[in-house]
Order: sequence, then structure tokens, then C-alpha cells
Amino acid sequence: MNLTITTRGMDAIQRGFAAAPKETLRLLLAAMTQATKLVEREVTERMPRGATGLTVGSISSDAFSTSAGVLGVVGSSQPSAVFVELGTKPHMPPVAALVPWVQAVLGVNAKDAPGVAFLIARKIAIKGTEAKHPFENALIATQSQVIGMFETAADQIATVLAGRPGAAL
Repeated sequence: MNLTITTRGMDAIQRGFAAAPKETLRLLLAAMTQATKLVEREVTERMPRGATGLTVGSISSDAFSTSAGVLGVVGSSQPSAVFVELGTKPHMPPVAALVPWVQAVLGVNAKDAPGVAFLIARKIAIKGTEAKHPFENALIATQSQVIGMFETAADQIATVLAGRPGAAL
């Protein structure tokens, strides 16, 4: 997914890198940090909880400056996050691995859980699992806010440049 800020905003950022690179990086890093925290929160709200909460608990974000500008990442250290995001093709999962999920999410008692887990495993073997897209949907939901954060940073950069003698506006 691509996010686009206005040409005016991009011009200010480009001028900022030329005339005030440290201030420009600082302002862009602040915007990226704010944006990644927002998207992280939205992904966390959209991620199914599961039996253990490990996947939702593993969602994190980071923002840092590089020689090319700033970079922001929202992700998960759990491989299961990929399966939730993209779904899976049909496969037979281990029934024992589904038992805690059946108990925690469906509220099935310990005696009946293995049988229910087997039925779910059989359905996954036939149909796979549905993609939930918590990351994609979070980015879609926050797109205008994220763009606004960077346009605000561009305005702040323009303000910094306006206060510099000889800075091209």
C-alpha cells in the first residue's frame, strides 16, 4: 500500500534535507514514530486474540533514521502473524495444538476439546484458514492520519527553513 503526501509537502522535505538536514530528520523521525505507534495500536486492536495472546502481544513498532531518511516498521516476531494476515492454504494442523485454542476461544470443556479440535483441523485441511488482514486494515484505517502527520512535519520543516537566512523557500 502506498501513502502519498502533497507535492508541497515533498518540496519542503527536499528543501529541508538540503538546508537543514538535522532538523528535517528530527521532525520526520518524530512523525514516523507517531505514525508507527498509531498503526501498531490499530493492528493490535484488529489482531484476533487466540488462546495464548502471544501473537497480539508480539506486535511492535520502531522508527529510526537512516542515510536515506526515516524508516518505520510495524510487525510481529510470531510466525503466526503471517498466517493471520494472509490466511493459509489447506493443510492438516496438529490437533493437539488446536486444543488450547478450542478451550480458550470457543469455551469448550477439556473433555470435549480434542474432538472439536479434530473437527476444526479437518476443516482447515479442506479449506485452509481465512486471511484476516489486521496489518493491511490498520494501515487503511489510519492512512489519512499518517499522511497528516507527515504533512504537519513538512509544514514544520518549512517553518524552520523560513527562519534561516538564505534558505530557499
